[in-house]
Amino acid sequence: MNLFALSRGEEQPPILRIPLTAELRREVARAFVDQLAAFESGVEHVLPFDGRYMPEDDEAIVINQFQDVDGIIDAIERPMRVELFDSRQHSLENVKALFLGHRRNGHQAALIQSFERRRLISKKTLSMLFSGDTFQRIQEDGLTLDSHLLAVLENGAITFKSFHFLRRVFDLSEHYREATNEEVEAFVAHDNIMVEDAEAFVAAAGPLVRKKISFISQSGILDSHTGRQIANAARQFNLQVRIDGDERIVLPNDKAELRKLLKFLDEDYYESALSKSHFVSNSKRPAD
Repeated sequence: MNLFALSRGEEQPPILRIPLTAELRREVARAFVDQLAAFESGVEHVLPFDGRYMPEDDEAIVINQFQDVDGIIDAIERPMRVELFDSRQHSLENVKALFLGHRRNGHQAALIQSFERRRLISKKTLSMLFSGDTFQRIQEDGLTLDSHLLAVLENGAITFKSFHFLRRVFDLSEHYREATNEEVEAFVAHDNIMVEDAEAFVAAAGPLVRKKISFISQSGILDSHTGRQIANAARQFNLQVRIDGDERIVLPNDKAELRKLLKFLDEDYYESALSKSHFVSNSKRPAD
C-alpha cells in the first residue's frame, strides 16, 4: 500500500510517492480505510452532480465519466513508475491532496484526502515536538493527515460530498463552469433582455452572476416566457422586475437587485405547498 501526493503547479511532478516505514504504511492504510467507512456510512442516496445541489447528511454526489487527467489510478496500479518524494528536490508546500489505493470488488479505488498548508510541518518555521520531558525543535519537514476523505475515485466516477472543496483539488470546469464572456454577451443580447451598457455589464460580471447566467441559458427560460410573463410571475414574491416598452427585462445596475433577478430567473424562489410561505433556495434538485 503506497501513499501518494498530488501536487499543484509545474515545480515538481504532478504525483509523488511518499516514502513510509512498513509500520507507518499499515497505520496510514488503516486510517484511510476507516475514513472510507465513515465517508460511506449512512449514505442512502448517491445523486448525479448538476452544480445546483448541496447534499444532505445521508447523500453523496457523483460525477460519472470523470477524466482522471492526473493519472491517479495509474499511479496506484504502477507505483514504481512514480517518482519518490525527496525533500531536497520537492516541497510539501506544493501538495494539494494525498491518496492511496484500496482494492475492492475486483478493481482499484482511490481514497483521496485534501491537503492544506495548515497540515504542513515546516522546518522553515519554529515547530516543536515534545519528546521525553522537554520540547525539541523539529528539524525536518512533516505533515499530518486529515480526519476525513474528500472523495473516492472508482470505476471512472468520483464520489464526494462538497463540490466547494473538491474544486480546490481538481479542475472541474468541464462539469461545472461559469458563463464565458461570449455567453454573457449572448445573454444580454437576448430578445427578452435589455441592458444599458452591455460592454460594462460583461466586464463587471463576477463568478456568481456568470454561474447564474450559465444555468439560465441552459434552462431556456427566456425562450419559453416573455418579459411580461416573467415580471407578472415575480410579483407574487414581491420582486419588481422592470420591463421596457418592448417588454424586455431591464437588468438592474444595482448588484443586489441584479442577483435577486438572476436567482428568480434560475427559479431559486419557491412557494411552500402547505403554508404558502415564500422562500429562496441556494440548493435544489428536481423533485422525484
